[in-house]
Amino acid sequence: MKNLIKFSLVCLFITCLYSCKDTKTNSDINTYGEFIHKMNDKGFTTGNILVYENGKIVYQNSNGLRTIDTKEPLTLNSQFRLASVSKQFTGMAIMKLKEAGKIEYDQTVTSILPEFPYKNITVRHLLHHISGLTDYERLIDENWKPEDSTKTYILGNDEIIKVFYSVNPKLDFITGERWEYSNTGYLFLASIVEKVSGMHFRDFLKETIFEPLNMNNTVLYKYQINSDPNMPNRVFGYKKALNQVDLELNDYNIVNDVRGDGGIYSTLQDLYKWNQALVNNTIIPKRYLDDAFTSGVLNNGELTRYGFGWEIQSKSGEPKIINHSGGWVGFETFLHNEVDTNNGFILLTNNSGENFDAILDGLFNIIEGKPYVIPKYQIEKEMAKKILGEDIDKGIRVYHELKSDTIQYSTSEGTINGLGYRLLGEDKIDAALEVFKLNTEEYPKSANTYDSYGDALIKKGDSINALKNYKRCFKIDSTLSYAYDKALKLEKVLNLKK
Repeated sequence: MKNLIKFSLVCLFITCLYSCKDTKTNSDINTYGEFIHKMNDKGFTTGNILVYENGKIVYQNSNGLRTIDTKEPLTLNSQFRLASVSKQFTGMAIMKLKEAGKIEYDQTVTSILPEFPYKNITVRHLLHHISGLTDYERLIDENWKPEDSTKTYILGNDEIIKVFYSVNPKLDFITGERWEYSNTGYLFLASIVEKVSGMHFRDFLKETIFEPLNMNNTVLYKYQINSDPNMPNRVFGYKKALNQVDLELNDYNIVNDVRGDGGIYSTLQDLYKWNQALVNNTIIPKRYLDDAFTSGVLNNGELTRYGFGWEIQSKSGEPKIINHSGGWVGFETFLHNEVDTNNGFILLTNNSGENFDAILDGLFNIIEGKPYVIPKYQIEKEMAKKILGEDIDKGIRVYHELKSDTIQYSTSEGTINGLGYRLLGEDKIDAALEVFKLNTEEYPKSANTYDSYGDALIKKGDSINALKNYKRCFKIDSTLSYAYDKALKLEKVLNLKK
């Protein structure tokens, strides 16, 4: 679910942005290099970036590690997991079937997949994220159990659909009533392609999209945990350890073989070819792309601003702008395409989103001719160093010493909260309690700080004080029903309900 939230936040941010200028001066172009150089000088990894204007590449850069095992650096040919940027290729696969006369957007899914349990959902509903299908990650968490607890499982569409059909979950909302980002919908779209075409989705993409565009370094990857000699440029996700010194692999997830919603690996050059194919209508005729770049419509007539795997950023009558973000395990990605002016950029990272928003913000600011901003150091990282290297008291002291240095350092309720949960996740309960307590003191009017503090108190075994904090959370913000539910359960356990 965290990836859905992250996607929504990125979309909200992008909605506020405007299109690229038609032309750029050399000084504008040089600004990209200046921005990235300053980011790198400050120790911020920026991944792989490509910027093009009027169809011509004006800037490329590669910065970071392809794998932490050998500390091998990224190159411009490194193949990144695209995460949800993959969805536009799924949309194109459906469009290729439509072009071939093998599918209709408004035909029901049951007409293709007879066991699909929802009679009124159409292919178009899946494409536009308005089907109401429940999240498959949650479904697997709640209903799938490993046969062998010692084995590392990697699930794909077939295993997940089997669980889906056996559980037959209720829709999260009436189909067409609202827009809700749906990985499940795009999983089923891939399976639809396989059923209609008679080909594995991997082979269909290769034959109908990747090979015709000479995207020779793009593949729907059959996930392997370890290095693959057949894919030497594959990038692995990683993150900084809590001590801010060590690096940890962040690449595996049990559903890493799901196809349709993600799973494609690609390079800067191949994605540049892809964007150019969309601009020049070389992969499919324009009439099909016009449909794909048109917003979905809810039952009440409201526009969703989402097409067939693309966010539609431009309004009617404006130059066409489409883009999409991706976020999965260690990867954060972004593909931006100003179709009518042939400007755009590609951003691929594998360091678990470290400074991703700042990089994205900086690129858009440069495009718009605005000053870019180099992010500040996070106080919470300095706290973590002290907590792990010395003790919690030193960590709290560092916070109070640095919070007044607003030029070099930044802090927020959210980043303090994040540190608390990372400590909690590593069973450093006492340290987590102090961090959450600090957050309630620094942000006493924020309801969420008390909920988080309550979570740590529960893990400590202090149910009485946890209940007090959940109640305080709900008292400050009565919309936070999760705090109310936690308090209700605790009252029942403690026999305190009157």
